Amino acid sequence: MRKGICEYGKRLARCWYSRYRDWKLAAKMILMYVVMLGACFLFSVTALQYSFNIYDSKLYEKSLLELDFFTQQVNRSLDEVEDLSFFMAVDTKIQEQLTKIKKMKHFTSEYSYEIYQFRMILNTELLNSNMISNVLYTDGEGTRLLVGTDTGSIPQRLYDSFSGQLHQAQGAYLVHSPSPEYPYLLSGRDIRKHIDASLEYLGTLLITSDVTKMIEKNIDNLEAESSELCIYSEEGIIYESREGLTEQVVSMAQIQGTQGYRIVKQDGQQNFVCYLKSSRTGWTYVNVFPYTEIYGQNQRLRRMIFCGFLLLFVTSALALKKAAHIITKPLEHLSKSMEIVETGDFTGAKLMLEGGASRDEIGLLTQEFQVMLDKIDYLIHENYEKQILLKDTKYKMLQAQINPHFLYNTLNSINWMIRAKKNDEAAEMTVALGVILRSALNKQQFFTIQEELENLEKYLTIQKYRYRNRVVFQVDACCSGRYLIPHMTLQPLVENAIYHGVEKMLTVCTISVTVREEEAHLWIQVADDGPGMTQEELDKVRTFTMQPKGHGIGLKNIYERLKMAFNQDAEFQIDSAEKKGTCVTIRIPKREAEKEHDEGTSGR
Repeated sequence: MRKGICEYGKRLARCWYSRYRDWKLAAKMILMYVVMLGACFLFSVTALQYSFNIYDSKLYEKSLLELDFFTQQVNRSLDEVEDLSFFMAVDTKIQEQLTKIKKMKHFTSEYSYEIYQFRMILNTELLNSNMISNVLYTDGEGTRLLVGTDTGSIPQRLYDSFSGQLHQAQGAYLVHSPSPEYPYLLSGRDIRKHIDASLEYLGTLLITSDVTKMIEKNIDNLEAESSELCIYSEEGIIYESREGLTEQVVSMAQIQGTQGYRIVKQDGQQNFVCYLKSSRTGWTYVNVFPYTEIYGQNQRLRRMIFCGFLLLFVTSALALKKAAHIITKPLEHLSKSMEIVETGDFTGAKLMLEGGASRDEIGLLTQEFQVMLDKIDYLIHENYEKQILLKDTKYKMLQAQINPHFLYNTLNSINWMIRAKKNDEAAEMTVALGVILRSALNKQQFFTIQEELENLEKYLTIQKYRYRNRVVFQVDACCSGRYLIPHMTLQPLVENAIYHGVEKMLTVCTISVTVREEEAHLWIQVADDGPGMTQEELDKVRTFTMQPKGHGIGLKNIYERLKMAFNQDAEFQIDSAEKKGTCVTIRIPKREAEKEHDEGTSGR
């Protein structure tokens, strides 16, 4: 299968290469440029994209580090609360005061005074920290002392549950995250007597902290101006800058793991979501801001560079197209000039090359081609004139063959009639011979069909006296008499028919001459019902390999004169069959006597 795929690939490559070879030079240059510049463009864009991706990753990591720094700031605030609770729990002054209060009877004046002194101590401690809203002290008898701002009573269920946890911790610090039940951070510890190392229970401290203040105090550390922050834990939402943000972000960003970032699209706008889970508190911090706010410049720069590359690519392609046109235009003119030369129009080919030729390789090639055209044109005209002269000489030579043979045959007939003492007929034949001889000696190459038929009529007059009842002549001419025909065409055909037909028959021989006018041609036929020819003789006659018998000039003379007069437009056909006679058919183009007779008679 792999071999078949390779073969298919090779065939496809050969097919494309064969098509590429037939393209114009300008198209080849543009294609090569597009491929090379396109490869550079793709490489550059890929490298640029890779660089931007690395840069984006660094920005994403920076955003995550920023969020981590913010988390640490919040954690430090929480540590301040823990440190304060620890200081109050082990402070010697507080421990001594609580030991004194524990020994007193409740609700006495001395007890109330000592409680007042304890409140003052707690107020003093609260003034040193802005992270704590209030402190709730509870002694072993269940008496509560609240110091600080009022944040609302702690739900009894939460109070009992959290107090039990503190008693079990035996002085350790515990934290209860905000929840829908109580939206404040609740922390505390039991106070155990340390001054005598007895660890006697002296009471419980419950510290209430406003997490919102902690967060908003440090939220300016987040650089994005339009950022939105939400913090949540397993117990519920701790903080959100906009109502419903937490639920929206968690479902939108599909937050998983302890840290990460996402780019999500909402309401047609891309948002960057960065999240981090604190290992200390278990809270998840989520920072959301418009993607374009921080990374928009990066995106705009990326688009500008890409558009710049694309514009450079298109501009360069158009410039190369123009340059390729300038380079290949002389070649196109040279190619078109060569195509015109194929038609024989040397003047048009030279006009195609007119204009200021450059001095580069193409210009030199054009100049050399022009010189070659001039030489070829000169040689063609010189050769053409020689061919015309040779053709005219050959035609006159063929024409000259007719006169002595015709004169010999006619005089022989007159001699025969004089011997037969048919003087009147001999005299009429002599008159007809004079007319024919005057026409035969005419130097014109073309006669009208009317003149040719009149000369044929004189010739038939002579032959009728000679052969009497042995031959019947039929002339049927239905055409305009103004069309031209080579001189002495009909008479030699009739003479051949007489020689090969009448003189070889004992019965009457019919010779018919038919002339018809077609749309663009003259159709001439000379036929006899003589003995005809065998197929072998016919083949020799058609190829003009049979030597003429008697004194006739032969059909080859007529054929050559027709071809010289009409080139390949003349048709000359010989048909014959034994005992069925012979038929010669000629088909030549129409030539008007008014337009061409004068030129034809001049020997052209």
